[in-house]
Parts: sequence; structure tokens; C-alpha cells
Amino acid sequence: MNNEGKQGIRKWQAGLAIAIILVLIGLAIYALAVNPVRAQIVRDLFIIFIAIEVLAVGVLLSVLIWQVYQLVRMLREEVLPILESGQEAADTVRATTSFIGEHIVSPIAKASGYIAGLREAATTLRNQTEGADCEQQTRRTDKHRPAT
Repeated sequence: MNNEGKQGIRKWQAGLAIAIILVLIGLAIYALAVNPVRAQIVRDLFIIFIAIEVLAVGVLLSVLIWQVYQLVRMLREEVLPILESGQEAADTVRATTSFIGEHIVSPIAKASGYIAGLREAATTLRNQTEGADCEQQTRRTDKHRPAT
């Protein structure tokens, strides 16, 4: 069955339930109007029922307040120290990371940069020296060649 059909059935069921409830309320009002003694008894029963309900709500509200108090106390005594300990651990990690970065990683990076610079300087000097040697070899060879 599609959604439209299901919604139509639900609306029909809701209308029927409302109609039945209204009929029952009408019958109850008629029965109480016909017999006033019975109406007084029903009224007294409803008053007693409402009083018991108010007492139950009061007790449950007291239990709820006690539970909230216990939760707040637990948060203060148990959770806050755990959070403070976690914060201290994070601060320690942050300080350790900073120390290692300043005293180990930074000098190694600088030394690596110096070594790379020296290596590049040596390569450049070697290329210049080899280039000068090649020019001298070319000059020597040119001197020994016969002129054409």
C-alpha cells in the first residue's frame, strides 16, 4: 500500500477514535446528570486520585532533585580531577615538544642546511676546477696540433 493510502487509513482511524471518546464522555455526563449521588462519589474518587497523583509527583520530584545533586557532586569530585590531569598531561606534551624542537630538531636542521651548502659549494668548486682543467687541456692540445 502506498503512503497516501496509509495516511488516509490513519486519518480515518484517528477520527473514529475521537468519535468514540466523545460518545463515551457524553454517556458519562448523562449518567452522572441522571444520578447525582453517583456523581458525588465519582467526584470524590477523582479528588482522591488527584491527591495521590500530586503526592507521587512530589516524591518523584524529590528523587530527581537528589539525583541531580549526586550528579553534580560526582562531577566535582571525580570528573574535574580527571580533566585537570588531562590538562597537565597536555601541557607536559606541549613543553616536551617545544624542548625537542628547539634543542634537537632545530640544530639538526641547521647542520643539515650547512652540510647541504658545503656540498653544493664543493660541487661548484669541482665543476669550476674541472672546467679550468678542460680549458688547459684544450690549450695544450691546440699547441701540439699542426696548423692547417
